[in-house]
Amino acid sequence: MKRKLINSNLWITQEKGHAFNLDTVLLQDFIKLPYRIKHVIDVGTGNGALALYVSEKTKAKITAIEIQENRYLKAVQNVELNELKHHIDVLHMDYLESDFKDVDAIICNPPFFKVDEDSNINEDDSIALARHEISLKLEDLIEKVSKQLKFGGKFFMIHRPERISEIFKITEHHDLVIKRLQFVHPYVDKKPNHVLFECVKKGGTNTIVEPPIIIYKDKHQLTEQAKKIFGGDIHVT
Repeated sequence: MKRKLINSNLWITQEKGHAFNLDTVLLQDFIKLPYRIKHVIDVGTGNGALALYVSEKTKAKITAIEIQENRYLKAVQNVELNELKHHIDVLHMDYLESDFKDVDAIICNPPFFKVDEDSNINEDDSIALARHEISLKLEDLIEKVSKQLKFGGKFFMIHRPERISEIFKITEHHDLVIKRLQFVHPYVDKKPNHVLFECVKKGGTNTIVEPPIIIYKDKHQLTEQAKKIFGGDIHVT
């Protein structure tokens, strides 16, 4: 299926069950990149949606990394579809085996869920890898990010609120300071189901907690805040 990215003029092709989701849209809206940067890495790019979004925010070179061959090929196709080969490089590899240095910014919509005996892992291996920490554990990701970022470099990530204590501990251990975070609530009276992070390599101690994002005002009815992020009143469930 071919469609425009939500709130963008860029195009994307996607398959059922392998599409980018609203996590990607929320993360791209949260990302703020310095003007004079040279290199951004997108870890686990999937079909390339986040890298495409970021190409509209910066002139820096974007390296989109994907470990799964089918998703890598789809990302290549989407970069070519938008004539952005000069701007985005797509690599088929394990990010943990990469050797980049002095990177200005790293962005990631990582697997949210740990693998244990109670894990409800999807039978589709491709979806399972994207959702569960099978090939990319949180601490391994953050440790690698810290090694590759330059001093003052930024790391942007979306994750689950129930892991926020763990995220604070791991980032602090690896010299990443959470400088900005924002909770995402499905409804104003419901607890958050996502949280967005901006970390800085060896940054200062002050942290900004942004006003929360509320997605729905009623069943299937977006708030005005969400409409602004999504570029209008889209049909989402």
